[in-house]
Amino acid sequence: MRTKLLAHLIGFMVLVPSTLVALFYSALGLMFALDSIQRQEHQGNAVLVLSCLVGGWLGIVALWRAYFVLATDQRTFSTTRIWIGFGCGSLVSLMLIGMVNGSLLFRGLFFGWPLLAVVAFTAMLLRHDTRAAAPAPSA
Repeated sequence: MRTKLLAHLIGFMVLVPSTLVALFYSALGLMFALDSIQRQEHQGNAVLVLSCLVGGWLGIVALWRAYFVLATDQRTFSTTRIWIGFGCGSLVSLMLIGMVNGSLLFRGLFFGWPLLAVVAFTAMLLRHDTRAAAPAPSA
């Protein structure tokens, strides 16, 4: 019960705002990358932006998948895909914290926000896996 409540809280407070912000900035990043490739200028930056977009969206999709697994108490799910998505999303968040201009506090709060969901969902999924793997108590 607490896991479902915490999953819903994280979904509402972290996933929804992160997804909406990612949608907006993904559109801007995609426009920059396509324009840079078309003009044949700043192609290295365009490739970096595209790789961050792909890795970031892998992370967001993995967070939403973990949310639905925990909120609906599913027993069968692909942990490998979720862990890969968590890794890609975390790497992109850390990369953005390190590379974008601005104060470290702002970057940490703005780009590190999804890392809270990764940490919480990792702990909940590990506990969920051990409960699913444990044999049912015999009566």
